[in-house]
This record gives sequence, structure tokens and C-alpha cells, in this order.
Amino acid sequence: MRVAVIDIGTNAVRYLLAEQKGNEWVDVEVGGSVTGLGRGLAERGELAPIAVEATVGAVSAFMRRLKALDARKFVLLATEAVRAANNSAMFIERLEKTTGIPLQILSADDEARLAFIGATSGLKLRFHSDALFTVADVGGGSTEVSIGRLQQPERWLSVPVGSRRLTEQFLTEDPPTSKQLESCKQFALEQLQPAAFLLRQGTVLVLTGGTAAQLGVFRLNLRQFDASRIHGLPIRPETVREWLERLAVLPANERRQVPGMEWGRETVIIAGLLLLLTIMELSGKETALLSARSVMHGALLTMLS
Repeated sequence: MRVAVIDIGTNAVRYLLAEQKGNEWVDVEVGGSVTGLGRGLAERGELAPIAVEATVGAVSAFMRRLKALDARKFVLLATEAVRAANNSAMFIERLEKTTGIPLQILSADDEARLAFIGATSGLKLRFHSDALFTVADVGGGSTEVSIGRLQQPERWLSVPVGSRRLTEQFLTEDPPTSKQLESCKQFALEQLQPAAFLLRQGTVLVLTGGTAAQLGVFRLNLRQFDASRIHGLPIRPETVREWLERLAVLPANERRQVPGMEWGRETVIIAGLLLLLTIMELSGKETALLSARSVMHGALLTMLS
């Protein structure tokens, strides 16, 4: 049986189509698009009508494709933007009326827990069962940090900093000024301090989310996302810094032309890379692993197994 999970985030909508073979789930197709549901949310406190329409349209299009690929069951999830918006009830009603499927709003705790389970799945052949993992899931509106053994989270927390939120708050010039970059980095450092202990305690740091996936595409010089090549890819702070410095001097229209750049991500990639770099520096680790899996895989393994 094929099932689909659709994750509606602050910056992007992602979908996962998976098929059960024996006791395991196997990815059939992973995709998505940047819809910017949380664009302007911090300033207005509401989801913008144009972003709502773009997101509902994307979900509807993905569902049509997934049904054509024989998906028999759907799980719709939403995270920070829908949790925080004053008009989230309107969005939920609009989406459920269009899709006919109830939308599950993940709490910050649930998001962190599912991100950990998903991000560490598929890594079991590389590590001892008692290895202690810290997972940092950098999204558009929040960053979840969790720690535990493979697919067994023990502690977690959610920090209200994400790539879109920081972009709108600090990186208002195009390209951003050095002063804006420094202010953004300092703010991220301050906000992530509550997670510093978890970041340092783990023996293996795993980075996941849209920015991490995009970094993997850059690192491997890919034209598009390839989960099989990115999942478990080692990354060093120097690589994050190099890409940050390269992209930060380009205006958005030139960042958009960088090979492998996901359409729409050029507007938030700088803040996302700043967050990844800050997380790595706080962790004290010389190397982290990129994960091509996150909340959707966590939901698949806990809600549908």
C-alpha cells in the first residue's frame, strides 16, 4: 500500500510518497515547493491571503499527483506558521474544504520529536545503537533541537528562529549588509543558547530541514535534490561558511541562478545558512551529518506503522 505525508511548513510544502515492503517503508517519491506561507507573519500576526492561496494550490496539486501515483492514504501536517497565526482557523477550514482531509497541527514538541525520529532513520548501519544523536531541524519559522538514540528521542525543545523569520527581521537589504548579517548572527546565537547544552552533549550532530537539503545539493554539485546521496553526507563548518559568504554578496535574482538552487529558496537561504553555521559553532563539532529525512518520515514511522 502506498501512503502520502504532506508537511505544510512556514516556508515550503513538502510531500512524501512511501510504500510498505515487508516491515519497512520505502520512499517512492519526495517533492515540494516553496510557497512562503509564513511570509510577513511576524509583522502582521496573520497568514497573507496570497500565501494561503499559493499553499492551498500547491497541496491540491501534490494530492492530484500522489493519487495518480496510487496513494491510498494521506496525512496532512502543519507546523510553526499555522501554530502562530491569528487567522489559522481560516486557513485550516480552507485547506480541509479543498482537500477533504483533516489537517493535523503539530505542537512544537511533536515537531521536534518527529523530526528526530525521521532524521535519524536510515542511519542505523553506520553507528552503534548507543550513539547519542543531536538533531537540529532548521525550518522557516522555528528550529527544533532534540537528542537521543537512533529513532528514540529523549529530550527536545523548539526555538522560535527560522530562515524566513530571520530574513524578514534582519536581512532587509538585497543583498544584506555586513551589519545586518552580524546582527542576524548575534540574534540567532542568543536565541539558540537554551539549546546549546543539547547541541554539545550529543556525539553525532545531524542537520535537517530545507536549508540542510539545499546545502547538500550545493556540496555535491547536484542539479536537483537527491535524497539517496544527501542522507548521511558529512559537512564541515568551513563548507557552510564558504557558501554563506558566496551567496551573501549576491542579490536574490543572481542567487536564483546558482545551479541547484530550489526556486523560492534564494530569498531565505542566507539566514538558513547563518542558522546552520551558528548551530555547528555552538555544538563544537568539527563535522555534522546532513539528513534528507525529517518530520514527514517521523510521521510515517509513528502515525502509519
